[in-house]
Amino acid sequence: MKLAIIAAATLFAATSLTAFADTRVDKRQERQEKRIEQGKASGELTDKEAARLEKGQAKVQAKEDAAKADGVVTKKEKVQLEKAQDKQSKRIAKQKNDKQDKN
Repeated sequence: MKLAIIAAATLFAATSLTAFADTRVDKRQERQEKRIEQGKASGELTDKEAARLEKGQAKVQAKEDAAKADGVVTKKEKVQLEKAQDKQSKRIAKQKNDKQDKN
């Protein structure tokens, strides 16, 4: 009985961590993709810059997919995903705010 409760609690915790990571990472990916699209539309990003940033987003997505592959996103994987997203966010901001215009 005790073992069943411990197993259920462990499964719940792992599922909760995965669900939390999925939601947070996915929403952040969407926001970053919108920032790139907005930058293209406003002319803040050149086509080349946008393509480079979209490639970076694809790399972050691949890391996310790899982390989810076994069904559990570990704390280490979550930290790595957040670092990758932080790096990508800084790249987006830098490219949107440089002096290059699409025009």
